[in-house]
Amino acid sequence: MKKSPHYMILTGLAILIVVSALSTVLPYAAASKANLLGYKSLCAFVPLSTLILLGAAAFVRIFRDMRYRSTKSDDE
Repeated sequence: MKKSPHYMILTGLAILIVVSALSTVLPYAAASKANLLGYKSLCAFVPLSTLILLGAAAFVRIFRDMRYRSTKSDDE
């Protein structure tokens, strides 16, 4: 069964959000303030922003899976 373009777009969006979440925790020496964990990073709200982005990625994946769920009657 061929996947629709929307399925691939939602998959790409989820991957992009996860990469963004991981990039928020990267150390960044040029940052003006330390984050809530005590080191300078790309994002000053590290634990909160990372969790929000990971939650958004999970929502996109669950939405994608529910929308494009394959049922037994589709396979026949």
